[in-house]
Amino acid sequence: MKQIVWSDWNATLHISVSPDPSDDVVSFASRAAGRDIALEPTLAHQPEGVFAVATSAGIKQEGVLDFTVVKLQERATAVGIFTKSLCPGAAVTYDRAVLADGYAQLLAVVSKNANVFSPTSEQDTRELASWLSAEFGTDPNDVVISCTGVIGVPLPMDRLQSAIAGLSKRLRADSLDETACAILTTDRGPKVCSVRVGDLVLCAMAKGAGMIEPNMATMLVYFFTNADIDAVELRAILVEAADRTFNSISVDSDTSTSDSLVCFSTAQMPLDANLRADFVDAVRCMCLKLAREIVAQSEGATKLIECTVRLDTSAEDAKVLAKKVINSPLVKTAIHGGDPNWGRIVAAIGKPDARATIQSIPRTDLVIEVMGEVVFDQSERVATDLDALATRIKTSTRVSIGVRIGEGRYSAKVWGCDLGAGYVEINAAYMT
Repeated sequence: MKQIVWSDWNATLHISVSPDPSDDVVSFASRAAGRDIALEPTLAHQPEGVFAVATSAGIKQEGVLDFTVVKLQERATAVGIFTKSLCPGAAVTYDRAVLADGYAQLLAVVSKNANVFSPTSEQDTRELASWLSAEFGTDPNDVVISCTGVIGVPLPMDRLQSAIAGLSKRLRADSLDETACAILTTDRGPKVCSVRVGDLVLCAMAKGAGMIEPNMATMLVYFFTNADIDAVELRAILVEAADRTFNSISVDSDTSTSDSLVCFSTAQMPLDANLRADFVDAVRCMCLKLAREIVAQSEGATKLIECTVRLDTSAEDAKVLAKKVINSPLVKTAIHGGDPNWGRIVAAIGKPDARATIQSIPRTDLVIEVMGEVVFDQSERVATDLDALATRIKTSTRVSIGVRIGEGRYSAKVWGCDLGAGYVEINAAYMT
C-alpha cells in the first residue's frame, strides 16, 4: 500500500506486508534520474573520504561496542541541530560552539554514558576533544562529540584515554556499519539508510529508543554526504526536515539532554538544480524513515501509532493536539491492549495546553477515526463493531488515529507507540 505522507513533500511511504514497520519503504521521484528511487535500508552507499572505527572502551560493560570515531579526509561542511532541553549535556554545549563556523572533521560518540551533570562533565568533554585531536591529527575546534546513556555518572576517562591511544591506525573506509552499532544504548538494533542518485551519495544512522519527546528526541542522528552545499543552506534543509519528522515523534514525552542531529559533507559532488532538489527530497525521506523506526523500535513498543489531526486554527495547533493524543498514557495503554476507547482520545485532545490557540472543541465539530473507521461523528457515537475493531488493533503493528475538528483546513501528522510492560521493565532498572 502506498501513502503520500504530505502533499507538499516528494515522499511516498510504501507500507510493507511485514508486521515490522521498519520494513516500510520510503521513496521519492528523482528529477535527475527520471524515476522513483527508494531508500536502501542499509549503509550500502557511503561517500568517499569518510573513515570510521568502533571499539569497546568498557564504558559500562566489557565487550560491547561503545565508542566510535568517524573522520573525514578533509575539514568539511558540518551543521547540527540540538536538544532544547534546559539541562543540555556538556557535549551538546561543546558541539554548538564547534559547529558555529559550519565546519568539522571528526565525530566521536560515547555510548552508555551521557556525560551530563557530573562534576567534571565540561572538563572531561574538552579533555576528550584534546585527546582525539592529538590522536587523529585534527584541530580540536573541528571535533564533534556526542554522549548518550546514563545521566550523572562521570565518564571513565582512563578507559577512554586507553581506547583512543592508537585508534587512528584502525580507521577504515566504508566502515560506518560498526559506528551505527556502537552508538546504540537500549535500541533493538541499528537504524540506517542510504541512497545514491548518480554520483550523489547520502547515508544516515540513528539511535533512540526511550526518553523520546522532541524537540528533538533522545536520539543521535548522523548524515554523511558528498553534496557540495554550503552550511547555511544545509542547516535550513535539516531544520525543515526535522520539524516534520524527528520533532513529530514521541515515545514517552520525556526530552533528552543530549539530542543531536549532525550532517557532515565532503562537498565533492557539485549540485545542479535537479540534483539539489533530489538532495532535499532524499534528506526529507531519510528523516521520515529513521524517525518512524525510532518509534517503531522503541523500548517495549509493539505498535506504531500514527495520529493525524485536522482543524481550522493552525498547523501548530494541530500538532499540539496530535502530540497530546500519542503522549496520553491512557491512549497508549488502550492501543496496547486493543481497546478502541475513543473516550481516551477525547480526553487527550481536551487537555488544556498553553501552546495552542484553540480554546474549545464542541462535540458537534468533532470526528474521530480509529484504523480508518469513524467511531465518533459530530456529537454522535457511531454504531460500529467494536469487537472487530478491537481485533484489528490487537493484530496490527500499525495503528492509525484521525481527529477532525470543524472543516479541518490545517493538519499535522505525528507518530508514537503503545505503552506496555516492556517499557516499564527496561526503565525501572536503567541505571542499575
